[in-house]
Amino acid sequence: MEGYAVGDISSFLNATPAPTPASANDLFASAAPVASLEEVYAKPLAQGKRRKKDKSVKKFPKESDEDEETEIKFKPLTAEEQLAVNKRTLFVGNLPITFKKKHLHKMFSEFGKIESLRFRSVAVSDLKLGRKVCMKANKVNENATNKNAYIVFAAEECVGEALVKNGSKVDEHSIRVDKLTKTKREEVDDQKNSIFIGNMPFAATEEEVREALIQCGEIEYVRLLRDRETNIGKGIGYVKFVDSAGVLLAMKVKDSVSVGGRQLRIQRCRNKVALENKKKAADEKKKVAGEKKKKEGEKKQGFRGRKSKGGDKDLFKTGPTKKKNGFKNPGKGSNKQKPMTKKKFDKKVNKVSKKNQAKK
Repeated sequence: MEGYAVGDISSFLNATPAPTPASANDLFASAAPVASLEEVYAKPLAQGKRRKKDKSVKKFPKESDEDEETEIKFKPLTAEEQLAVNKRTLFVGNLPITFKKKHLHKMFSEFGKIESLRFRSVAVSDLKLGRKVCMKANKVNENATNKNAYIVFAAEECVGEALVKNGSKVDEHSIRVDKLTKTKREEVDDQKNSIFIGNMPFAATEEEVREALIQCGEIEYVRLLRDRETNIGKGIGYVKFVDSAGVLLAMKVKDSVSVGGRQLRIQRCRNKVALENKKKAADEKKKVAGEKKKKEGEKKQGFRGRKSKGGDKDLFKTGPTKKKNGFKNPGKGSNKQKPMTKKKFDKKVNKVSKKNQAKK
C-alpha cells in the first residue's frame, strides 16, 4: 500500500478535539470574514466560465449630472419658417429602389452642406403592418422600381447649383432634380413647355414614356402621378420639354404615340389662373344673357298693343268675331284680350292703313 506510514491511524484517533464555542457569537467570531458583493464581482473569472446573474441583487441607475432627462421634441414651424425650409429643399425623383442614403449623400454633398435627407414614395408589400414597420423590415413591393427623395441643404444657393444633376443616369434611371418651391415665372414656363398625358398603363415607367416621346424633342423630365399608399401609377402624368417646340411636335403626333400597347391621350398644359379667369368670364356672360332673356320674356308677356290713330282705335276690341275695316277681330267671344307682339301689331296696322288710304 503506497503512501501509508506506520502510526498514521493511531495518531489520528488520539488527536484532541477542537474546543466547542461557548455561544453563537464565539462561532461567528471564529468564522472567516465573508467577502462583499463588490469584492466578489471584482475577482476575475476562470477561463471558460460564465458568472450567473444573481436575481436577488437589484441594479440601480448610475448617477448622472442631470437628475432628469428630458426628451427632445421639435416645435412646429411657423408658415414663414416652413417656407424658408422649403426654399432650401431639393426634390430628387425616379431613383432606383435599391439606392442607399450614403450614395445619395455622396452624390449631392459636393454642392454644399446637407442638413437632412429622407426617402419617400416607396411601395411596401403589406399596408396592414404600416409603412414604417415595412421599411425597417425591408418589405418592399416586388414590382416597385423607383422612389423619391428630399434633401435639405444648409444654404438656399446650393439648391440652384444642384439642378445640374437633372436628367443624369443612375442605374439606367433618368433622375429628376427640381426645386420644391418655384416662383410664378418658373411655374408659367413649366406650363408652356409641358404636356399632359393620359390613358397609360398603371405599370408604365418614366423610361418608357421618355422613349415614346423623345422623337418630339429634348425632354427635361417625366413626372407620373402615383397613389400615396401603394405607389402604383394612376395612368396620368406630365412631360416637360426643354422648349415649346417639343410641345408643338407632340400635338402633331399625338394620335400615333403609344405606351404598353395603349394609345396616349396628349393635351396641352394651361395656366390654372387663366383657366379660372376664363371660366368666371363664361359664367358671368351666361348670367347676363339669362337676365336679358328673362327681361325680354317679361316684356312680351306684358305687351297688349297700343291704340291706333283714326279708324284703327277699336282694332283689338274684344267681342264677337266680325269684320271691321277689312280686318277680323281676334277675339272669340271672350272678355280677355290675347297678347300680341309689337312686330305683328305694327305689320297689321300698316296693312290696314294702306287699305284706308287706297279707298280714299
